[in-house]
Amino acid sequence: MGKLILNVDTGIDDAFAMILLNKYRIFPEFIVAASGNSTLENTYRNTTGITNLLQLGCPVYPGSYKPLVRHHYLEDFHGENGIGCYEFDEVSLENQPNGIIKMYEALQHDKYTIICTSPMTSLGLLLSMNSGIKKNIENIVIMGGAFGITQYGNGNMGNSEFNVFYDPEAAKIVLGADINETIISLDLTMNPELAIKNLPQNTGRTALDNFIYKTTEFMLKKHGTFELHDPIAALSFINPDIFEFVNGSIDVDSNGVTRFKKHRNSKKRIAVALNNEDYINQLVNKIYDIA
Repeated sequence: MGKLILNVDTGIDDAFAMILLNKYRIFPEFIVAASGNSTLENTYRNTTGITNLLQLGCPVYPGSYKPLVRHHYLEDFHGENGIGCYEFDEVSLENQPNGIIKMYEALQHDKYTIICTSPMTSLGLLLSMNSGIKKNIENIVIMGGAFGITQYGNGNMGNSEFNVFYDPEAAKIVLGADINETIISLDLTMNPELAIKNLPQNTGRTALDNFIYKTTEFMLKKHGTFELHDPIAALSFINPDIFEFVNGSIDVDSNGVTRFKKHRNSKKRIAVALNNEDYINQLVNKIYDIA
């Protein structure tokens, strides 16, 4: 699959995406945490905590701490600390290498796929630095957008999807770049058939099992259902053959509304369907260790 970089704003579903990749023994070279679901201090701590829980041994670098031109938008969908009822040890951002610079340096020498389950601020800054690095980006897998291609493609922030709403200026740079991109949007992830509605039985005894079940329970109690947006994006990297895609061009307006125009030769492909049986077997059962 080649080398992999993760861009996250961890976030319970970001954590579950990392867990799913780990279950398939897919390991990133490094991870860049950014603000989004919560502040950079929270998302960096949460990302470091999950990395340690999974014993990944890869670096976690801080990326963007706010949108390109707007203030940080505070929301507590994943709880005040960004990770629900779970508490990770505090870590310091002081003297940490910058994740955007680390991506730039890596892409000068090797080809990478980037999975972005956060707002696209760090990537927008990266692509603004030097267009020459684009040749080494094999693909960007993006969780973001709501295009109205399916009945589920409505926004969860007005008419916009959160990751795009948080920083539409960055999203416009990234989604408009001449790069191969796979977009997992609300058009797919808000399909109610893909949501977790009941807490699976916890048969495990590890710290990871404890994290998975505690955070799932938190989401179900807080929201009634648990949509696995970011793990579905990770699954599209693991096994794209179980998805149906449409190709086209994308535009982003200043309110974060995403628009799509079908174009078969476009480098952008948006997932519009996913085989439900494969989703259960290859994602849900994999995360929850259901035989």
